[in-house]
Amino acid sequence: MTDRGEGPAERSAIGDVTVIGIVETTMTFPMTQAFVGLDGEEDALGTLREDLPPSLFDEQGTPLMVFRSHVLRTPHSLIVVDTCWGNGKERRLDPYAHMLDTGYLTALAGAGVDPADVDYVFNTHLHQDHVGWNTRWTGDAWEPTFPNATYLFVRSEYEHWTTVPSGQYGHDSFADSVMPVVKAGRHRFVDPGFAIDGTVRIVPLTGHTPGHCGLHVTSGGQEAVFSGDLFHTAYQFPRPHWRIVSEHDPAEALATRTAFLERFAGTDVRVFPAHFNAPGGGRITRRGELYGFVLSG
Repeated sequence: MTDRGEGPAERSAIGDVTVIGIVETTMTFPMTQAFVGLDGEEDALGTLREDLPPSLFDEQGTPLMVFRSHVLRTPHSLIVVDTCWGNGKERRLDPYAHMLDTGYLTALAGAGVDPADVDYVFNTHLHQDHVGWNTRWTGDAWEPTFPNATYLFVRSEYEHWTTVPSGQYGHDSFADSVMPVVKAGRHRFVDPGFAIDGTVRIVPLTGHTPGHCGLHVTSGGQEAVFSGDLFHTAYQFPRPHWRIVSEHDPAEALATRTAFLERFAGTDVRVFPAHFNAPGGGRITRRGELYGFVLSG
């Protein structure tokens, strides 16, 4: 994993909404190790890659996995979407993220974002790499990083993680990155359909986790969807049945991906997957029975 966080922020816009991408870390993502369902199609990767943006892969053709927050500055609110891994957190089951020390907060400051000014934090789901900077260590406790923000937790997602026992995947991050927020009273439980403000609404994208959601942004005649972990690699556009090993409900996730592709292919709606090396998002294309992805520009 390559530590980052102190480089220039990624900037784009959706109408009157400014989108700031804060990259914490980047790693490669070998398909045969991280995905299942390839069904012997490993030899097809090169052919599929020819129709996908090259910036989404390293020089050897391995997908890049970017861990970032999207900061949305709307006419009404300052919203942080997902909060990466976090610093100084014990992640024994994720050794590449164990006790990280990155420049995430420096990058936020460099982008003109003061944590105290953030109105809302929204986690698309509560996996470790999406909640880490919800809190930071103050010397004797984990405290909310964004002290004046309301942290929006999808009710069904939160309830699922309360049932995960100690020692199992995700319990550690729930304990140090979610529960301290609840203890501080900085949270609000919401359901899909909740409007954060006049431009941003929470939409259901279930399957990857029980309450996985995204954000639909509408401003100035433009639309975008921040799709969280619905897609981990662009290979999932032509091959939506390929799935990451951590998918909670593979059948539901596939149905959600397929419906999403059918709805947005060929439209002007921009899609911002959480982990793509695509700072300005992209658009879904369709050629015959195959879906694809092109960068915005």
